Amino acid sequence: MRRVYWSLVGAILGLFSIEAGAANAPPLVLEHRYDLPAAIRGHFDHFEVDPAGRRLFGTAVEAHRLVVFDFGAGKLIKSIPIETPRGVVYRAHLHRLYITDGSGALRIYDSRTYALLRSLKIEIDADPIAYDPATGHIFAVNGGAKARHGYSHITVFDSVAERQIGNIRLDGNEIEGMTVEHDGPRLFANVRALNQIDVVNRLTFKPMAVWPITRARLNTVSALDERSHRLFVACHDGHLLVLDSDNGKQLQVLPIGQGSDYIAFDPASRKIFVSGGGDRGWVDVYREDDADHYRSLGEVATEPGAATSHLVASLGEYIVMTPAAGHRPAQVLVYKIQPTE
Repeated sequence: MRRVYWSLVGAILGLFSIEAGAANAPPLVLEHRYDLPAAIRGHFDHFEVDPAGRRLFGTAVEAHRLVVFDFGAGKLIKSIPIETPRGVVYRAHLHRLYITDGSGALRIYDSRTYALLRSLKIEIDADPIAYDPATGHIFAVNGGAKARHGYSHITVFDSVAERQIGNIRLDGNEIEGMTVEHDGPRLFANVRALNQIDVVNRLTFKPMAVWPITRARLNTVSALDERSHRLFVACHDGHLLVLDSDNGKQLQVLPIGQGSDYIAFDPASRKIFVSGGGDRGWVDVYREDDADHYRSLGEVATEPGAATSHLVASLGEYIVMTPAAGHRPAQVLVYKIQPTE
């Protein structure tokens, strides 16, 4: 009887140990660390991914290159000269890459041959870019502080006709990440200069509302959960805000690392991924249990300055681009996303 008792105790303690181990398991596990050529120096701004071809298109700003990299085989495919590459949109069925060039253009490339097809002029400091799959429209931020304006433009392009079709002027000389609503007409723009979110009708290109951010500072990127009506806003001061996407009400503040630069929400797993660089690179992962309850799954250390990343949910992978440092070259880090109960 005593032996049975202690066997049961051991089994129960074993279950607790397994649960504790699972709770402490990192949300991402590094699978591959690939080196880039030594000539690729400086920081990466944004990048896009072709899951089917396992290619990434990364903007190496100071190296003045768009880096095309095979993250399955771990090899460089192409290095495309661009004066100041910033944001990228990839349209697979059109075989097109749309790249904002900070010198003042939207560059359009063939994604098979990497030939430059067209350059459409916009103002300098062209940077964040967003794609609306419902209309095929591309939204590109340009102007602002470097153009010596107190306002910024979001210029709208038809990605099929490859021409400009609209221009939205918003107050504030710095606009960062934009988020497109798929089941409604809205575009959410992070006007970091004014610590607010401007809500724009993405069909009429008209402003709809302004939501001041009061519980954090320097809102930079955002992601939307349309099912629960929540907008997740990552701020540079180390806070992730949860907003009601119907009215902009600030509901919760969650801790993240400082210097956030990328955010993604995966509707299938209900996970939120946020990354940033600075003195240390990091990725914070949260799970949305329901619209009002969130739990941290942990923070993963990457590399200093590795601000930009990309969720590839269809492959169960998360990719980080890290700049060169000391004697270490720039790298592509491929993480496997771990399952969560």
